[in-house]
Formats: sequence, structure tokens, C-alpha cells
Amino acid sequence: MDLLTRTDIQGLAQAETDETHVSLYMPTHRYGEGVQADQLEWKNLVSGVENLLLKTMRRPEVEKLLQPARDLQQDPMAWQYMSDGLAMFLRPGWHESYRIPAPLPKLATAGERFITGPLMHLLSGDEHYLLLALSQSEVRLMDGSRHTVVQVELDEVPTSLEDVVEPREPRSDTVTRPSSSGSRGRAVFYGHGTGDDAAGEADLKKFLRQVATGMRDILRGQTAPLVLVGLDPTVAAYRDVNDYENVLDEAVIHNPDKLPPARLHELAWPLVEAKLRDERGKLIDRFHELNGTGRVASELEAVGEAAEQGRVDTLFLRAHPWCWEEVAGDELAVVHLGADERYAECEALDAAAAATLANGGTVHATSQQVVPDAQVAAILRY
Repeated sequence: MDLLTRTDIQGLAQAETDETHVSLYMPTHRYGEGVQADQLEWKNLVSGVENLLLKTMRRPEVEKLLQPARDLQQDPMAWQYMSDGLAMFLRPGWHESYRIPAPLPKLATAGERFITGPLMHLLSGDEHYLLLALSQSEVRLMDGSRHTVVQVELDEVPTSLEDVVEPREPRSDTVTRPSSSGSRGRAVFYGHGTGDDAAGEADLKKFLRQVATGMRDILRGQTAPLVLVGLDPTVAAYRDVNDYENVLDEAVIHNPDKLPPARLHELAWPLVEAKLRDERGKLIDRFHELNGTGRVASELEAVGEAAEQGRVDTLFLRAHPWCWEEVAGDELAVVHLGADERYAECEALDAAAAATLANGGTVHATSQQVVPDAQVAAILRY
């Protein structure tokens, strides 16, 4: 699974002049009959942008630019491990693709920059979260959405106590358990087990310290809420060594060793949803409290100007449906940026989101309406 960070999205949003930039988005299925249909939809999406590019570029150049997208379409294994959406970005000599755990529009664009608005879900946390299942036997990081979680590969992180501490002979004496009192967060108890009772306190902390160190690189640039799942001593000990800012105060206290991803999501999502609902509600209330003070805006031209000037603190960008989908209707949205007036508003929305992010603001891509009939709303710094 690919963990996109704020830095990644900011990099994509920075246009490289004098080069053709292609952005490809589409929703995907994780399993079932929809997987094969996704391959065909991707083929149609790539063909659509190919026809667009051939109007201004030579065929050999177009084929070379789009070859990575064609290669992906013909890789059956890749389509067996998709998420909720697929995004791919291409420019001459460079390309990157991401599996996105959030709904995406079906969209292809070509122009002097990438389109990044649909990725803002991953920064606002509107539907995106992370889950860390902890035990002495196995450590699993999950990338989650409203509907499910998918495991993230941990290359440089120890995933069991045995990776760090030599196994010991069984002992009959009682193992000291670290206290879970203090400011280590509230626990939600769903069940118990003996999965971590074999680990001594010192060994457990040594193991979890190395896990936290490895996770530091993986989570750098992330802003998504992180739910801890594990037995009470393990969760408490991990909080002592963790330095990721967005760990939820509440945790799922349960031995995760035998829990499949679907069950982990079932236990964790209510905690995430409650936190997101509370935070988003406070921001929307703040917007309405500031109405009439000159510190809010909901007209796209004013919001876009403020974003470019670095004055937008919080931007609400309407999703579900995305602007691109509304304009396209039943047609496939294949857009030459700057040349199709039908999509001018969509481009302006994307530019406002990119500028807000570049200037240190927060973007919330959400289906929740802040101002009736408005695609965008913003809380301004001044």
C-alpha cells in the first residue's frame, strides 16, 4: 500500500514548466468481478488522454509518455491488490502511481501541471486513517478508509519481538506488566488475551522503541489519525516511546494476533469517525461564527485569491460528487487544462486547494456542506 504524505502532494502540485503533465484518476475495486472491469476502464481512460495528446504532440512522444500507464493496464497482478481508487501521474521521464484508500473521480487531465484536489482526502482525514496493531508476535500497519483497511508493508520495522530479542525459555514466575495509568490515553476494552504475557517489561519496551523508530520514517509527513490496537501493557508501553502526533487518545484494547483486517476496521472505525465528526463540526461552527467579520469567504474567485496570498487557514472543498464528475455527467472527463471552459471552475478549485496546502493551510475535502450551493468555503487568517 502507498502512503501519500503532505510533502508528496505538495510536490505533485508544483508545476514543472514546459512539460506535459498527465493526471489519471479512477475508482477501483479491491476484489471480485469489478477487478477485471477496472482494467478495461483504465484502458479507456488512457486511450482518452492519448487521443487528447495526439492533437498537439507527435505519436512517438505520446506513446513514450503513456507507456507506464499501458504497462500497468497489462499487469494482472497489480489489479489484484488495489484499494478504493487509483491515481497515476506522468511527465516526460517520470511517473508515479498510488493506490488511494478514498473515493476518486474518473478523470484524465493533460496540461502544464498535475491535478491534486482529489488527493486532499488523505490530508483532511475526512475518510482516511491509520491503524497500528501491536503484539509481541506481530506488528501490522493498516491504511484505512470509511469502508476497510489494507496492510502496509513494513520493510525497515521489526514486526515481532523475536526480531529484536532472543527467545527465552518459558518461566513460571509472574511477568511484570507496565501500568496503563497516567496520560497515556483512554482505552476501549473489547477483549483480552495472553498474547503479550510472555514478554518482560524491559524486552517489550526495547522492541516497541525500535518499532517506533522505524515507524518514524513511514509516518513522516502524515496527518491522518492513528488508532492503536493491542493489549493494555503493549499499548501503554508504545505510547511512552511514540512521537507521532496524531495517535488517538482512545485505543482498541484487544489481542490483535488473530483478528483479520475486516475485524480490525470494525473495531477501530467508530473511534476515528467520532473524532473526525467532532473536529470537522468544530471547524464548520467556527466558519459560521466568523461570518460577517471578513474572516471567511465562499466565493471561488475570492477564495482562490486569498489562497494564492497565503491567507487561507482552512479550506473546505466539496467532494462526492467532485466538480469534474458534475460537469462531465455521463461522459468520461478527459480535460485539456486551460482549454476547456466547461472545467474552468474545477481547475480553479484545484488551484485553490494546492495554494492553500503550499502556504501551510489545511484542506478538508468533504461531502458535508458548509455553505449551501457553494463548492468551496474558507476560514481566513486575516
